[in-house]
Amino acid sequence: MIQSIVLAALVVALTLTGLRPAAAAGRDMVVGLSGDATSLNPIIATDSMSYIVEWPVFDSLLELDQSLNVKPLLAESWETSRDGLTYTFKLKKGVTWHDGKPFTARDVAFTFYSVLDPKVTTPHRAYFDALAGFPELTAKENPKRPEELAVRPIEVVDDHTVRFRLRYPSGSFLAVLVNPRAGIVPEHLLKGADLNTAEFNRKPVGTGPFKFVEWRRGERIVMEANDKYHGGRPALNRLIFRIIPDGVVLVQELRAGGVDLMENPPLTEVARLKQTAGLKVLVADNTSYTYFGWRQDLVPFNDVRVRRALNHAIDVPSIIKEVLQGYAALSAGQFSPSSWAYDASVKPYAYDPARAKALLAEAGFKPGADGVLVKDGKPFSFSIRHDVANPTVKDTAVIVQEYLKRVGVDARLEPLDWPTFVKKLFASEFEGIVVNWTNHHDPDPFAYTIWHSSQWKGRNFAHYKNARVDELLEQARRTAVVAERKKAYAEFSKVLMEDAPYVFLYFPQQVYVTRQGYEGFVAIPTFAGVYQSLKAVRWTGK
Repeated sequence: MIQSIVLAALVVALTLTGLRPAAAAGRDMVVGLSGDATSLNPIIATDSMSYIVEWPVFDSLLELDQSLNVKPLLAESWETSRDGLTYTFKLKKGVTWHDGKPFTARDVAFTFYSVLDPKVTTPHRAYFDALAGFPELTAKENPKRPEELAVRPIEVVDDHTVRFRLRYPSGSFLAVLVNPRAGIVPEHLLKGADLNTAEFNRKPVGTGPFKFVEWRRGERIVMEANDKYHGGRPALNRLIFRIIPDGVVLVQELRAGGVDLMENPPLTEVARLKQTAGLKVLVADNTSYTYFGWRQDLVPFNDVRVRRALNHAIDVPSIIKEVLQGYAALSAGQFSPSSWAYDASVKPYAYDPARAKALLAEAGFKPGADGVLVKDGKPFSFSIRHDVANPTVKDTAVIVQEYLKRVGVDARLEPLDWPTFVKKLFASEFEGIVVNWTNHHDPDPFAYTIWHSSQWKGRNFAHYKNARVDELLEQARRTAVVAERKKAYAEFSKVLMEDAPYVFLYFPQQVYVTRQGYEGFVAIPTFAGVYQSLKAVRWTGK
């Protein structure tokens, strides 16, 4: 049955290869994606596929270099006041939107005021907590308008100058002004519109290196080069993102010539791909991580003994060896080993199934007749949802299920397509999950939005709550002094590991496979970093 499904998928995929015009061979690039986007508006997009696809369409004020430092993009330069509370950006002149209208400081102000608007469903609002007036502008009841504030957080000084005012020094402020989550959107097309439902979200207009052409859901998203791009016309004529939600089929398409770039191939294939004529493999470190999690407010996960038991039940180093083929770093919390916030003294739970069984017994569980643990007449049985298209996540979920079975826990796997998975994730409609989740190169944006108790309707979809964690996250974001931030994050990491809210699994390395002849890729060590360089990729034919 499985073989017939794969064969059918291969037939469909190979048929779709005909979508690529032969006349443009070598000048277009076909990017294979394992799932479809959910929105092409950077303000409301919530998931990795959307971030990847919108990146070439929208520019942000700043972008990252290979060392993850910020550098100008739509901004030409910026100045910071001595007290760290005012940032003034000079914008590039002569930049136009894809529809020919001029880009100005009013677009920047409109974008970030939209992020602050409580009527707009955005996962990025908490990133901008440092802005003056944030509590008043984002209040659920009777939010104020910018003109009602004594101090405006975002001021349009002139067409090419915009000023941000903060209510406290923020070490992460510049870091949150980069793509793929801080693309600037056009005021002239969105002013007065409902950003949650606007047609713009399906037919975007940006200032980026590529212009949107079409989106056939579940099939492809097409873009063409922006001849008037402020950074110079891209060397590629078109980008075609093909949606192929099967890792095996995606690799076949790569070998057959229907795809020029893909990420996250089945890692058992990487050695062979490295030896395949006409292909090359790029590897980069990653800030994103994979974890096995659950709803913190559901029984029995609200018992710390149960959470610690689940951590002891899973042999993560073996998963890294067998599933990741070594292309991953062991996770000991939110921060990757390459992050300045990483604390090497925080250790993951050791694989110890005997300790796991003892903790579950302490929590009141006893073996049932079928071997599944029971408490108060209820078996320890729950579902684990995961993305069906990511082969590494899928294989990890299967192994997690097996490890849980060995300690008497019954986990039922529930694979979902990516858009459905993301929708249910943000609605907190799950018991357990295995997911690879994007992270940020600065610790604050995701540490705060995932773990602070105020973010239950944001990225804290697991409903975690710990007063000390809240305090530490607030301390870390309310200073620009790295040493103070590092100290707060070190304690945060310790408290988090003791609380065992997830089984933190691993930080997978980013593995990209591309066709030989395309040059100019720069795989910066952050989530989907290679896509920032698409504007510089060129076909050499060599």
